[in-house]
Amino acid sequence: MRSTLIGRFLLLSIVCLIVLLPLWYWAAPWFAAPPIWLAGTVMKALFPAWVEHWSQQGVNATLITLVQVRVGVAGGGDAFGELIPEVSYSTYGYGLALLWAMLIAARLVAPTPRWWLKGLAGSVVLIPVQAWGICFQWLRDVALLSGPSGAAYLQYSDWANNAIAYGYQLGVLMLPPVTPILLWLLLNKRFVAALWLEAALAGAPEHSQTPRPPGA
Repeated sequence: MRSTLIGRFLLLSIVCLIVLLPLWYWAAPWFAAPPIWLAGTVMKALFPAWVEHWSQQGVNATLITLVQVRVGVAGGGDAFGELIPEVSYSTYGYGLALLWAMLIAARLVAPTPRWWLKGLAGSVVLIPVQAWGICFQWLRDVALLSGPSGAAYLQYSDWANNAIAYGYQLGVLMLPPVTPILLWLLLNKRFVAALWLEAALAGAPEHSQTPRPPGA
């Protein structure tokens, strides 16, 4: 049975993703540096009253804050300490491997000019998307998971807390898998048009030939 263009592309995308994911995981500390830097810079600029600093340890991004929270101490009793939330880049960065897997698969199926340049451009576009997820997980941990003492320190309104919750859900559930697919669609319009054409031709009814009269 003849393999279709869509079938070959999907199969090669899965194979490329399986190959690229270990490579991405190995190089994740280097890929994590730009979005973590951007996220930390934005948080420091937008919330100077309670953001002191940020740091990176491998794929983990740590935000050092001035938000005081109640913590337990040895021997019983409570004490106040500064909240230091931590985020893993791996939660938000896997879209990079997905984008390159789709680009390579399309290149293997059909000639795609400057596919590597499109991959570099898409990788740059993914940086602020990944930074979004990191920022909103920090915000969620500080504003929503810090308990009564953290809420009393920040004094954020209900609508601000709801906005943080929605931003976090968007950053962790929607943006990482959807953005690379949308980028691939925008960067490969000619290949996508070929896929649509094949799908349209496959769904079109076959025209029956007019029977010839005997002896013709």
